[in-house]
Amino acid sequence: MCLPTQLAQAQESAYRIGFVNSARILKEAPQARKVEERLKAEFEPREAQLKQRRQGILALEDQIKNDSSLTGTARRKLEREIRLKVSQLKFLEQEFREDQNLRRNEEIRELQKVISNVLKAQGDSGQFDLILTEGVSYVSDQIDITSQTIEMLKQISESGDDTQ
Repeated sequence: MCLPTQLAQAQESAYRIGFVNSARILKEAPQARKVEERLKAEFEPREAQLKQRRQGILALEDQIKNDSSLTGTARRKLEREIRLKVSQLKFLEQEFREDQNLRRNEEIRELQKVISNVLKAQGDSGQFDLILTEGVSYVSDQIDITSQTIEMLKQISESGDDTQ
């Protein structure tokens, strides 16, 4: 077999590989921004309530520091009230963080399904034989298809079909 024929066969049998930077997609895809906006709208009222409780505790602490007319009994009662409110606030903040993380994970899982469908479509189109997303030490610009994937996600977002 002659050398040009061997080269042609080697090129024909070469696999087409693409790489997608998942972190960049989760940062730049319009669907990811929508997820962040939904989560912010959902949790903003609770966050404001927590902030209000913190300010209430600070006001009580200021009252103890600045009110010299407080008797020993009144001061101890106020200190006990502050400790109780701090304890309740810590519990509410922990519950808030857990709820927020749970919802964020739910939303991310849904977004990952959309991204997975886009990657599958890219593979099914015949452009790629293998698309990698994580655990890669080095990627050349030649096989990084993150921008292309983000563009496809933008098209899906603009069409209003984020369930794809």
